[in-house]
Order: sequence, then structure tokens, then C-alpha cells
Amino acid sequence: MGIAKDGFYWRNWIAFWILGTINNFSYVVVNSAAQSLAQSFDASDLLGLILWANIAFGFFARIINAFFLERIPYTYRVLANAVLMGLGMAGVAISINIGFWFCLLSIVITGIASSFGESVLLGYMKGYPSEIVNGWSSGTGMAGVAGSMSYILLSGVLQLSNREIFIILLPLCAVYCVVFLWMLVKPTSRDIDNANQVADVSERSSLVESQVPIFSESSEADKQATQQFQDKHPEVNIHHSASVLTSTWQEEPETKGRRYVRTLRLVWWVSLNLALVYFFEYVASVGGSDKAQPPGSETSPNWWVRNAYKVLAFCYQLGVLISRSSLGLFKIRRVEVITALQGVNMVFWLLQAKFKWISGPTGVWILFAIMVYVGLLGGASYVNVFYLILHDKTTPDKDRELCVNWAAIFINLGITAASVFILIMSNSFLKND
Repeated sequence: MGIAKDGFYWRNWIAFWILGTINNFSYVVVNSAAQSLAQSFDASDLLGLILWANIAFGFFARIINAFFLERIPYTYRVLANAVLMGLGMAGVAISINIGFWFCLLSIVITGIASSFGESVLLGYMKGYPSEIVNGWSSGTGMAGVAGSMSYILLSGVLQLSNREIFIILLPLCAVYCVVFLWMLVKPTSRDIDNANQVADVSERSSLVESQVPIFSESSEADKQATQQFQDKHPEVNIHHSASVLTSTWQEEPETKGRRYVRTLRLVWWVSLNLALVYFFEYVASVGGSDKAQPPGSETSPNWWVRNAYKVLAFCYQLGVLISRSSLGLFKIRRVEVITALQGVNMVFWLLQAKFKWISGPTGVWILFAIMVYVGLLGGASYVNVFYLILHDKTTPDKDRELCVNWAAIFINLGITAASVFILIMSNSFLKND
């Protein structure tokens, strides 16, 4: 059954699009500026530390949000994230006068803000129509394209320094707050009803079953009472085992630990697929593309060959943007198919990095097209996994935010594992390639 897309829906869609763009923008700019930042501190051999600092501690930010801040109002968490975002960008801007390690600390804060904000706002969407996640995912996809292009424009065309670029970005923190506080229409009971137009029969059945009196059917009066209850609530199987009903009635309150385990069981499969897709695509788009061209390509007279790594990064972000914006056109429930295809992509890029089968002015365009495909699969997995979690009628509303945070935690696990794998492969079987 379709969701009524009125003016409030599109206003919220645009608001989440803006929030997604700003939330990931500084993260993307840091990655784009990584080489330049390392060179400005005469630390080119520590480039990997910048990329690592931008992602590593996001895992802990997601853990804290999921398990310790669930009762903290969303407004406080979003405003705190805007402060973190501003501190991170301001720190990077002034770090040139302090030192490399201060720059790394500022990048850690920037990465934490991106991960924390994503977990908070994805959880906040539980009160909106599930398709609203397309606005957020499209915005995060735009952050990849706009962030990388903005850095190329500001640094390459306008010749601005990293200090000037990160200072220019600071007002985005204020826009982030304004959009959340005043543009985004806060969810009400009406919004939640619109988000769940198809009633959750299983949940209602469980509620009614908890009201069933515990009795046997040995007497005629009991049989009549049973039939009256069955007529009133036909959706409930009154003949369900009495022992099960008794245990449900007498069950102790659920502990936090049991709730964490139960919610993880609800989403472990789609979360695992999301983690694997992130692992495969990061190995392909970062580790594989870095060594995809033969030695000496950086001095090629052909501009596209000479700048292949930067263009490949843009192609990846373009594919992500397109597929993260695709939810309104089609939805994919079998996300494991995307995972398998992305695994094939990773194998291809590792073989390309080793043997350089495709090269030259013509071959580089083939690589560009394949990298767009990598981005398409990655973005498709992201938007469909979160849509499935937000849309799943078997997930109680009170657990939806925690389920979303489990999936977000798995993203960081996938990226962290990919970073370790890239470090290992660059110093082992691809060391001389």
C-alpha cells in the first residue's frame, strides 16, 4: 500500500536530504584533502593515519549512541553533533599552526560527528514514513559528489589553502541545526500512523493474547467463554498452547542485555550483508583503484590517465549518489544478491591491481565505468537495508531505533576491516605493484 506523499512528506524528504549532505560533507572533504594535509606537515608517509582517524572512532560513537543515549532527546544529540562537527573542522583549520597530531585529533572528531550524526538521524526516522530514508541516503550520496568536487574547486581552481577551505565550511554547522529545528516537521502520532498504514497484525495479536484469561476448557462455562473471546478476537488463535500463554503472562521483564541480543537477531542478516558490501567496495575503491594503473601513469600526457585515481574516486561517489536516490523507483529485498555482486567487483579490482590488464587512454574509461558500478551496488545496499529495517512490520516500534543502530555499527565494522585488509595487502601480495 503506497504512502500518501503530501507537502509535509516532501518538506521532510528535503530536510533529511540536506541533513544527510551536511552530515557527511566534512568527512568527504577530509578524505579529499588527506594527501594535501599530510604533505603540509611533511608527513606523506603517514597518509594512511589520516584516513584511519576519519573512520576508526566512529564505531565507538555508534556504540555510545545505541546503548547509552537512547533516552536522551534527539534535539540534544543533534545539537551536540553540530558542535562536534564545528570543533573538528575548526581544529583542522588551525592545526597547521599547531602540529600533525592536533590535526589527527581534529579529524577523529570530524569522523565521530559523521558516524554519530548518521546513527542519531537514522534512528530518528522511526517516526516517519519508511520511504523517507531515501531523502537521507540521497543526501549522503550527494555529500560524496559535492564534497569531492568542492575540494577540487576550492583548492585546485580558486587556489585556497586547507585552512581557508575548512573555515568556509563552518557555517554548514549552523545550517544543520536550523534544518533540524525549524525545517523538519517533528513526528507526531499522525506521522507514525501514515508511516505504518498497514497494521502490524502480529504485534496486535500479541497484545490481545496477553489479555487472554488462563483457564482450561474442562467446563461448559469455560468453553462458552472461550468461544465468546474467539468471536470477539478472530485474529487470535485461542487454542495456542496454554503453557506458552502462561509463560508469557509470567515472564520476567526483559533485561537490557536480552533486548540487545533479541534486536540483533532481528537484523543480523541484513546488517552482515551491509558490512560485507562496505568491506568489498572500500577494498575495491580505495585499495584496488590505488594500484590499478601501471607505474608511471601519473606522468602520462593524457589527463585522464594522469588523474585516474581522483576520477575513479569521483566515479565511485557518483554511483553511490545515483543508487542511494533510487528507492522511489524500485526496492531490493534480496540484499544478499548485491553483496555477492560486490564481492565479484572486489576480486576484479584486486586482479586489476596485480596484473594491470586494463590500462591506457582507452582502458581507463572502462575502469571508470566499472567503478560507477561499484558505487551503484554500494549505495543500493545502504538505502535498501535501512528501508527494510524501518519498514519491517515484525520489528516493534520501540526497537526500531536500536535495530537501525545495529546496522550502522556493522557499517563501521566493514570499513575498519577493509582498512586493515588494505594495509596488509599493500605490504604483502601487492607490495611491489
